[in-house]
Amino acid sequence: MPSSPPLYVILLRAIGPATHRLMSMAQWREAAERAGFVAPETLVNTGNMIAGFEGTAAAARKAMEPVLRHFGLGENVAAIVRTPAQLRRLVKADPIADAAQNRPAETGVYFFAAAKPDFGLIKEHDGPEAIHIVADHLMVDFSQDVAQSGKLIRKIDRLCGLNTARNWNTTRKLAERATAREKA
Repeated sequence: MPSSPPLYVILLRAIGPATHRLMSMAQWREAAERAGFVAPETLVNTGNMIAGFEGTAAAARKAMEPVLRHFGLGENVAAIVRTPAQLRRLVKADPIADAAQNRPAETGVYFFAAAKPDFGLIKEHDGPEAIHIVADHLMVDFSQDVAQSGKLIRKIDRLCGLNTARNWNTTRKLAERATAREKA
């Protein structure tokens, strides 16, 4: 019996209404499959994919680049790849348990392209948001409407490098769905 390729969670940066006009999630799945991704499925309409890929996470990220460029998406739309195990560890760590339970839309998990992002900004952060580092990811309890935290969001973008963020519900659902696929 042939073994399944490794499973990855692919998170796109800079996906929104403008990019949806260029690439629907159905088109993305079809193009990913043509590029060698196995049984790609998307979760919600914000650039989240779970798919098998024969190779490393770095190879999966590299293979996704031409898929995105084929649709005319700019360099700002980038894939950040994680394993289901990495997502499970983030969910299990849950350093923002109260916020995740009571204000999941006001929580964020930042995923970075760099293997070791620079989190020096944490020492200088003086806003109302609570920030936690878990396995080279930032978990943020915005404690308010996320739109009120523009200063922190810009600082993360400027100082920590290429990233994308997902709220707690999406992160949890991706971990659950990827785990279910691994067990199937």
